[in-house]
Amino acid sequence: MAAEDNTVPPISVWKVDVSPVEVDAGADITLKCEVSGRTSEDLRGKTLLIKDQDAGVAANVRLTEFDGETNQTSDFIVTAPLRPGTYTWVAQFRPDVPPGDSDEETSASFSFTVKPHSTRVVVWDTPSTIETGKDFDVKFGVKCSSQCPPDLRSLEVYDHEGEMLATRAIGDEVWPETAGLYYAQIGLRAPETEGLHRWEARVPASASDIPHAEGIASFSVRVVPAPECVLTVEAIDVDNRTPVEGAKVVVHPYRAFTDENGMAQMRVPKGEYRLFVSGKNYSPFRATGEMKSDISIRAELTLDVGLSDADVWS
Repeated sequence: MAAEDNTVPPISVWKVDVSPVEVDAGADITLKCEVSGRTSEDLRGKTLLIKDQDAGVAANVRLTEFDGETNQTSDFIVTAPLRPGTYTWVAQFRPDVPPGDSDEETSASFSFTVKPHSTRVVVWDTPSTIETGKDFDVKFGVKCSSQCPPDLRSLEVYDHEGEMLATRAIGDEVWPETAGLYYAQIGLRAPETEGLHRWEARVPASASDIPHAEGIASFSVRVVPAPECVLTVEAIDVDNRTPVEGAKVVVHPYRAFTDENGMAQMRVPKGEYRLFVSGKNYSPFRATGEMKSDISIRAELTLDVGLSDADVWS
């Protein structure tokens, strides 16, 4: 079997395509090299080395395509370094540059940037209102840009005054029908101060093994006084006198939905109120008044038929 001829021909054009040029630490980078000989020589079978920032060999790849003018490799994968920063690597013919040839003719440098994995934090199932001093649960999710497991990274919850309320290691449970959204449910307690408070969930940056950036998400906690009255709402279709299920009932900031019997109940404090009831394909119902004790209100909903052609052109 004849030995491989790795004689380096004169090279006039070099090109290295890099994708992506900004990559997560330790993630894959796709490369493709293109070279041309001065005489449009077919260089298929020649071998290239990809050398990293320390002159170590990161890949060994052959030229496999020739279109009559240029030679190319197929797409191939290399692994990005774990340390964030900007790197310059070199694609070079094998063997090393022989005497008489310049580095510029037989090699080409290319650059890319390595960044820490980004961390996304999401918050859901926060109650629309929480009574002062009451306990409540919230779900928190953490997702890495490369879908790394959290490896016991901690999630911290801070209140509107910057005080840490809870810390919890995110486990290995993935929220159903998601790709890499790891979650945990955390119990919290509402402050004694009424109002809308802005809290934060944070996952600190991590430099161990694979670096990860900090993740932060804000969420609102609306704290209300202890309710003193019960408001009962019955939603019915005004035309056929049947209950309306799933109608939205709002006495800001309190919210509820009617059941299969068209009924909804909310505990609200004494004082003036503005009630809104809305259902799919129904015009909204509105009522105002003052809560002094428990009351019941019938919301008669009419179908929203929209404008007819006669209405539009009259």
